[in-house]
Amino acid sequence: MKSRWCERAAAGLDPLALRVYSSRLLGAEPSLVLFGGGNTSVEHVVDDPRGGQVRALTIKGSGTDLATIAADGFATLVLDDLLPLRARARLDDDAMVRLVTRALIDPAAPRPSIETLLHAFIPLAWIDHSHADAILALTNQPDGAARIRGVFGGDVGLVPYIKPGFELSQAAADVFDANPGVQGLVLDKHGLVTFGADARESYERHVALVSRAEAHVARVWRGPAAASAPPPAADPAALALRIRGRASRRRRVIVRFDGSPRVRAFVDRPDAATLAGQGPATPDHVLRTKRLPLLLDSVDPAAAAAAIEGYEAEYLAYVRRGGGPHAAVVHDPAPRVVLAPGVGMFTCGRTAAEADAVARIYRHTMNVIEGADALGGYRALPERDLFEIEYWPLELYKLQNAPPERELAGRVAVVTGAASGIGKAAAQRLAAAGAHVVVTDVDLHGAAAAAAQIADAGGAADALPLDVTDEASVAAAFEHIVLTVGGLDIAVSNAGIAAAAALEDLTLAAWRRSLDVNATGHFLFTRAAVRAMRAQGLGGSIVLVCTKNAFDPGRDFGAYSAAKAAELQLGRVLAIESGGHGVRVNMVNPDAVFQDSRLWSAQLRAGRAAAHGVAVDDLEDFYRARNLLQTRVTAADVAEAVLFLASDRAAKTTGAVLPVDGGVRGAFPR
Repeated sequence: MKSRWCERAAAGLDPLALRVYSSRLLGAEPSLVLFGGGNTSVEHVVDDPRGGQVRALTIKGSGTDLATIAADGFATLVLDDLLPLRARARLDDDAMVRLVTRALIDPAAPRPSIETLLHAFIPLAWIDHSHADAILALTNQPDGAARIRGVFGGDVGLVPYIKPGFELSQAAADVFDANPGVQGLVLDKHGLVTFGADARESYERHVALVSRAEAHVARVWRGPAAASAPPPAADPAALALRIRGRASRRRRVIVRFDGSPRVRAFVDRPDAATLAGQGPATPDHVLRTKRLPLLLDSVDPAAAAAAIEGYEAEYLAYVRRGGGPHAAVVHDPAPRVVLAPGVGMFTCGRTAAEADAVARIYRHTMNVIEGADALGGYRALPERDLFEIEYWPLELYKLQNAPPERELAGRVAVVTGAASGIGKAAAQRLAAAGAHVVVTDVDLHGAAAAAAQIADAGGAADALPLDVTDEASVAAAFEHIVLTVGGLDIAVSNAGIAAAAALEDLTLAAWRRSLDVNATGHFLFTRAAVRAMRAQGLGGSIVLVCTKNAFDPGRDFGAYSAAKAAELQLGRVLAIESGGHGVRVNMVNPDAVFQDSRLWSAQLRAGRAAAHGVAVDDLEDFYRARNLLQTRVTAADVAEAVLFLASDRAAKTTGAVLPVDGGVRGAFPR
């Protein structure tokens, strides 16, 4: 490790701002902390809301990410309310939380770290705690204590493994008191704690001790193999679909795939089963990765699905073995990490960000495992200790505080023609309902802008180029989707074009172009969607954006009307053929949606105005006035209908045509 400390950046900062600064230095090192791990604190004097000043401990809030933490991510407590607790003979978790919470100066502050008392009991102003990979490589083996003494001598104190909380806090303080000259404490199977009279001293002690551990490991392990991986032994996309399908039986998940040389170097090891079967590098990771990954014996997709079923049965047996009051509510038993020899790693999460977090944590776990194995053998905590953490109420608090899930949580939706108009509005609405949306369009720049808008609004979206008329483009897009999110649940076939001309004046090229986009494009896209949905085995929903012209065509609009009528008939046949696989297919028929629409080009507006005998500037009012409700139909109106048909609210509906046209009498479905 190299110190990232910049004296110019730190100069003049008050204690809280300096605590934010140095905490982010730790968070910037993925080999130290990941996704809410680790914690930091500072003892200082603050204003007491009741008057005067008080000695305080400001500590990271539980689950807050050190990489991005700000001042509001910390909780400030009255230190003199915490220090007397050290004299207690025992203090159960509920009492500890109650007394620590009572010491908060601001009751609205984040819940303080589980290790608040450890920070309070060590009599130095600045404390930094991490789960450094290199430290764990030393502790996670049969002779871990001897390794720590051999590397650090008397420069650190070694605290035996104890579950975080009151007992660990007392034990750490006792080890410190026995030798107050130590630079840090190593918590067995857990991580490193350093301290100092100032922020820089504590941080740079951390850097120095981790660097010594890294140097020791590097003498026998030079890091993961850098050679390129051979071609995969099986189709990763086919595996991803079956893994997502089986792992989503209880709750839908997003699946990420990593076939990088680093991952292949681990999963292809002949002893991978032995190493991966030991457990996580630190108990802090068990909530995200579970105790064990699933290592596949066979990369056949059907065998992988059966292996997940076996994993779930074993997980439920593990919960029964753990027993106790905390096992009343069982976590989803599906694996979070699936290792496929010859292929790579699949990680599962309720969101893409969660699946990414699992992947990043397990890549670091690979480093710890291989480093420890090279030193003399990797050994994680016993099953009982890990179960105790996985079902510990103080850890579960991080999950319980999550916001309620939205209607389409865990679902993947793919929308074509989504750079503008109805497609863009549908993508935004599905994302707002919780879906991970893949925004596709021939205009990648426009698709990326639409995806960015979804992300800015707090949704999850990717952008992908897709030409629905090109079979190869459709195939490539679906392979990419499957390898990045695992599959799909919702397909909105929306891409379309329009041109106005009387049939006698229509060129063959224009006729064919309309059929290519407005009919064949829907065939190619929905065919690929149905194939993926059937392979997953989860069912799904397909929504085709048609038009009122399918039932009520207009003059000088023959190419468009004929092709869209074919699209509607395609959807009806697809519903007949897909119902047995749980795939619903429905259509929406909008009319005259001008908002943000590329369909309504200046040329098309002029042509439709001429066909209806109105001025171009009066065209929108003409369409509004001709429907029964005399209302303007917007893209958002159509998007709401798409959401209804895509969601479980329409779970018993397939083959239906839902008009969103204000009531155009000639367009009533027959």
